[in-house]
Amino acid sequence: MLLQPTKWFWVSIATIVVSVIIIFVSPPQLGIDFTGGSLIELGGDNLDAQALRTAMSEQLGLEAIVQPTQDGSVIIRSVPLSPEQHAEVVAATIGAQLATEELRFESVGPTIGDELRRKALIAIIVAVLAMIAYLAYTFRQTSGLIASWKFGIAAVVALIHDLLVVTAVFGIIGRFTTANLDILFVTAMLAILGYSVNDTIVLFNRLKEEWLKARTATLTTIMDKAAKVTLTRSLNTSFTTLIVLVALIAFGGSTIRWFVTALAIGTIAGTYSSLFVAPPFLHFLAKRK
Repeated sequence: MLLQPTKWFWVSIATIVVSVIIIFVSPPQLGIDFTGGSLIELGGDNLDAQALRTAMSEQLGLEAIVQPTQDGSVIIRSVPLSPEQHAEVVAATIGAQLATEELRFESVGPTIGDELRRKALIAIIVAVLAMIAYLAYTFRQTSGLIASWKFGIAAVVALIHDLLVVTAVFGIIGRFTTANLDILFVTAMLAILGYSVNDTIVLFNRLKEEWLKARTATLTTIMDKAAKVTLTRSLNTSFTTLIVLVALIAFGGSTIRWFVTALAIGTIAGTYSSLFVAPPFLHFLAKRK
C-alpha cells in the first residue's frame, strides 16, 4: 500500500500544484463577509434574473451581481446599502412585482470585511502552529527513527493539501453556482483541519507502536503496515460521516448547503491525505537529515 512512498509523494505534489493552478485560474468567489457589501435574497415564482439586474442598474444606478439559486430564489450582491437604498431596492423589485418577498438581507462594511479576513487567517495559522507543537511533543519517543518535529510538518503538509483541494473545488463550482467563501467556509476549514489531523495522528500513532515493537524494520515497511491496519477504521469513519453530510446537503436547506459541501469535500480529501500524503512526506523528511 505504501511500499512506494516516493510515487505517492509526487502524486501529492502534483495534486497540490494542480489545486494552486485552479485557484489562480478560477478563483473562488469571496462572500460579503470578506469583501464587504450587501446581499439580498428574493423569493417568488419564475424570477427573472436579467430583469432584476436591469432594475438595479437602470432604476437605482447600482451595479449588482444577480444569481439564481437551486431553491428557485435569486441572490443580489451589491455595494453596502444604506437603509434608504435597501428600501429603494425592495420597491424596485418587490414593489414592481419582479419578486414576491425578501427572504434575506445582510450587509457588511468593508472595514469589518477586512477585519474578518485578518482574523480568519490568524485562526488558521494559530491552529496549524498548535498542531505542529502538539505532534512534536506526542511523538517525541520516535526520535530514534524520525525527529518528532517532522511528524508535525508532514501533518501540516497534508492539511495544506486538504485546504487547497477544497478551495480549488469551490473555485470550480463557484463558476456555475452561488458557492462562495464566507465565515461558514472558514468554520468548515477549521473543522476539516481537526478531522484530517485526527486521522493522520491515528496512523502516525500506529506507526510509532509498530516501530517500538520492531525497531529493526525499515521505515517503509513500518509505514505500510501502519497504513493497512488503520485503513478500515479511516474508511468506516469517513463513510459514516459522509452519510450524515450528504443528508444535510439534500435536506438541510440553502443556508448551510455550501458549508456542509465544504465539509464533505474536506472529509474525502482528509481521508486520502492521512493515508497517501502525510506518510509519504514523512518518509521524504526522514531521508533528509
